[in-house]
Amino acid sequence: MDEIISFLDFEASSLSSRSYPIEVAWSIQDGSIESHLISPAGIDSWTDWDPEAEKVHGISRPDLIEHGLSPQIVCDRITDQLSGKTVYTDAPSFDGRWLSSLFSACGRGAPPVKLAHIDDLLVRMICPDLAGRTRGMITIGVLKQESRNQSPRRHRAKWDVEYLLKLWELARHHSRK
Repeated sequence: MDEIISFLDFEASSLSSRSYPIEVAWSIQDGSIESHLISPAGIDSWTDWDPEAEKVHGISRPDLIEHGLSPQIVCDRITDQLSGKTVYTDAPSFDGRWLSSLFSACGRGAPPVKLAHIDDLLVRMICPDLAGRTRGMITIGVLKQESRNQSPRRHRAKWDVEYLLKLWELARHHSRK
């Protein structure tokens, strides 16, 4: 499995059902990461804001309005970079909801990206047969901890994508042994 895999992560206004994406990052085929703040300006339904979530990610709503890109530009970038791909995340239900919210806010249909859980990828890499599954799951846990240790800062989209990339690289190296 030598192909470059793409990863994606969102930060959001909260974890409520009314939350919306405020930052997104993804990796592309050369392994580089693209990251953008997303401005809520002009999106009437994007009013939900949790001060506790702001404490976690450190992004303020005024920062988004001043420095964020319009949702339309972010949708265009995602479409240009990831259209038709399976993209891995460590929280596909949350990230999928925010991806759909982003595309919906722009009046677009379903996002042109399929999200999958990174664990599905890691299981195929580390324990392709059921015989070694228990040992493989332990190995995946160890690799996740090693990746966290190498990319300890979390709760910003770019850092979380860096963590996923590092985890995948560690799994690739381990699966070649």
